[in-house]
Amino acid sequence: MKERFQKSSMILTLCIGIFIGATMVGGAAAAGVVAQPTWQPTYVDGRQVQMDAYNIGGYNYVKLRDIGKEVGFNVFWDNGVQVDTTAEYTGVKPADSSAAADTGNASAENNEVSSKGTNDPTGDMKIRLEIVQRINEVRAEHGMTALAVNESLMSAAQECSQQLFTYHHNRVECEAVAASGYPHGFGSNLTAFTGAAAQDIPQRAVTNWANSPGHLETMLNSNADCVGVGVTVDSGWTFCYMFVGCPGTINPYG
Repeated sequence: MKERFQKSSMILTLCIGIFIGATMVGGAAAAGVVAQPTWQPTYVDGRQVQMDAYNIGGYNYVKLRDIGKEVGFNVFWDNGVQVDTTAEYTGVKPADSSAAADTGNASAENNEVSSKGTNDPTGDMKIRLEIVQRINEVRAEHGMTALAVNESLMSAAQECSQQLFTYHHNRVECEAVAASGYPHGFGSNLTAFTGAAAQDIPQRAVTNWANSPGHLETMLNSNADCVGVGVTVDSGWTFCYMFVGCPGTINPYG
C-alpha cells in the first residue's frame, strides 16, 4: 500500500500536462499554439531519464505515456486515455479474454473477418497487410517511396476502426496514436462501406481513398515514411483506417 501511495504521489507530481502543440494532422493545423522542444533534464528518483519535452507559453510539458514508462504505470487507449497505476507500462489495453477465445476459435485457413466488432488488436492481419501493399502500389504509380509498416500505427488504426466511425474524430485519433507509442504527427484516412467480401476489402478501401482527392493526398504525403492500417467488420459494414506517420511533425494531443 505504501509503495502504491508513493507511486501515485509521483504520478501526480510528474503529470504536468499533455502537450497540445501545433501540427498537421490529417491536413488540419492547430492554430495559435506553438510548441518548442526543450532539453531540460528530467529525473525520476534522482536518476536522469530521457523524455521528449516541449515548452508552451513558458511551461514544460511531457507525454503521459513517457511518464508511465519511467515511473511504472500503464497508459493505453480504450474509449479515452486510460491510466492504470496497478500495472506496469505496456502502452496497450490488457487482453480481453472473450476476444482471445473468439480468436482461438477462428479458422486460420479461411479469409474471413469477424462479423462483429472485437477488441482483438491485430484484426485480420492478412487483409491489413494487403491494404498496406496496395497503398504502396498507389504511391509507386506516383513516383513515391514505399511506406514501412509501423507497429504502433497499426495498433492505433485498429483501435480506431473498432470505434465504427463513419467520419473523422481528430482528437480520438490523435490520442489513440499517442497512446500507441508513435511519437510524431500523422495523416489519417477513413472509409466505411457495405457489401464487401473479405477478399475484396483491400481493393475497395484503397480505391475509395484513391478516388478522393483529399484521401489520395494523404496517401501520397511526401513527408510520410511509415503506415498503419486497421480493419473492423460489424453488421455488414467494413470500417478501415489508415495512419501515415510523419516525422518532424507533432501530434497535438500526444
